[in-house]
Amino acid sequence: LDILTTTGKTQRPDRVMIRGQRAVVVDYKFGEEHAPQHSRQVKQYISLLHEMGYRDIEGYLWYLSTGKIVKIEN
Repeated sequence: LDILTTTGKTQRPDRVMIRGQRAVVVDYKFGEEHAPQHSRQVKQYISLLHEMGYRDIEGYLWYLSTGKIVKIEN
């Protein structure tokens, strides 16, 4: 899913699953470190989905090298 922002930029979350007004966004990371910019990126995706009209949104980071999944609170 490409998301076109009001500034004309395109954001590309790795995975967005949608059912009705519910959306779950997952961003895959290959490093082992949970960096602050990773959370900011997912929060931005959540914000954009909210602007698109979705009301029930969850965001996650999935660190593939360790298998760790981190829920991102907006």
